[in-house]
Amino acid sequence: MVNPFSSIVEPPAVEDLIEISFRRAFSKGKSLKRRRDKISAIRDREIGRIQSVADTISLKLENFVKSFPNIDEIDPFYRELLDVLAGTDEIKHSLGAVFWASTTIKKISRFYYSSMRRESDPDRMAELRREFLGRAVSVLRRVRKEIDFLRNSIPKLRDLPDFDINSPVVIIAGMPNTGKSTLISKLTTKKPEIAPYPFTTKGLIIGHGETSVGRVQFVDTPGLLDRPLSERNKMELQAIAALRHLRGPVIYMMDPTETCGYSLDSQLSLLRELMESLPKPYLVALNKCDIEDGKFPEAERRLEGMKIRALRISAERGDGLGDLINELERILREHEGSIPSLGRAP
Repeated sequence: MVNPFSSIVEPPAVEDLIEISFRRAFSKGKSLKRRRDKISAIRDREIGRIQSVADTISLKLENFVKSFPNIDEIDPFYRELLDVLAGTDEIKHSLGAVFWASTTIKKISRFYYSSMRRESDPDRMAELRREFLGRAVSVLRRVRKEIDFLRNSIPKLRDLPDFDINSPVVIIAGMPNTGKSTLISKLTTKKPEIAPYPFTTKGLIIGHGETSVGRVQFVDTPGLLDRPLSERNKMELQAIAALRHLRGPVIYMMDPTETCGYSLDSQLSLLRELMESLPKPYLVALNKCDIEDGKFPEAERRLEGMKIRALRISAERGDGLGDLINELERILREHEGSIPSLGRAP
């Protein structure tokens, strides 16, 4: 699925839009000298200036609003991310304000067209034109806050990664230094790409791998899924909610050797919290089995009590990866019809 926000047209800043529209308006009219009389030429010139300013502003604002996807029709995953990054209500309000500014300036311009056509005094014509420009500028500045908000939000939305709507997404989770990045590099066919992801400190890591059930997208979200709920802010919690819409299970990486710097208890605690906040099929990979010291039997016993399938692996050496992939494929086949997918309304 292509990021629905990738082709949004960013609106100019208010003062830039005023400058652009005025410059275009006052660079025109030089070709309007040949008229049957001087008054008609002046009238045409002033009407042309009003029309140019109104058209320039309205067109740029309309093009922006039209380029924004219908929020109610986009995939739930991206709709959640929109709410995380900017706030759905705030975006809708700001888009409405921009559309109001566009239509209001058009309406005002029509009033001044009509007034100008009935006027024969050049000084009064210039006064009417100045009145229109003042009112148009006033309308634009009334929505400056909304336009600035949209300008700040759009780069974040455009940077969101694309996802393949037809391929399952396997989320790689776990505490830092448990081997998530190493695993994703071993399971994918090429070097994973780093996609901007505003809820994390390092970005979203996406890799693609081929399995017996087809193409799979592996996603590692460093800084998002690797700390307790109590330490997460509202944005992170909403981002986890968005991840529910991705079609596929979670591979939870654990390090029973505790060389990652986190105790077995804290790793299991995070797993329990993730299972509550991100209800999906879970498969636990007990990493670093090439290191003799560790609490592997204890981890397996406690995970068995949680009714979670666990496999010993060494992401670095590749030990146990075949069994891990086989189990992952079994989960994908078993849950294929029950896991929400992109493109499907909740």
